Amino acid sequence: MKLESFTKLKLFKKAKTIFLLILLINCSKDELKRNPYLNEISFRHILNLNLPEYNNLNYAGGSQLIPSKGINGLLLFNLNGNDFFAWEATCSNHKVEQCSSLKINGLLALCSCDNYKYSLATGQLIEGPEGNTSQYPLLNYRVEKQNNIIVISN
Repeated sequence: MKLESFTKLKLFKKAKTIFLLILLINCSKDELKRNPYLNEISFRHILNLNLPEYNNLNYAGGSQLIPSKGINGLLLFNLNGNDFFAWEATCSNHKVEQCSSLKINGLLALCSCDNYKYSLATGQLIEGPEGNTSQYPLLNYRVEKQNNIIVISN
């Protein structure tokens, strides 16, 4: 009788394990929604904060457009004196056009095509045209800071 109980317990554990594996395999996460307007491109850009052209980035709230990388350039933002964000300088909510290059205005990035406004601190869309259902944030790039060297990459 004890051997039979042991065998049933073993079978139950195996069945439980198989059930959990099937459950894990069949459970899928929501697909990552990619922005249909912006293509991902690979690049690596290094800048030295000691250079005078990047002086504005040495202060919390400082920002700068770096036109040579990304689709239409990079928007680099110093959040708090130590943490940096890099955003694509192209409006995220319509196809790439001549007017879709973003401009920096204080703590905002502005799109002249449709008057979209984005936060440089979060990348989130703050304001856009009425009735537009497109709600993509700015495309974020990886930023690493080592002393006064910033590496931005994708």
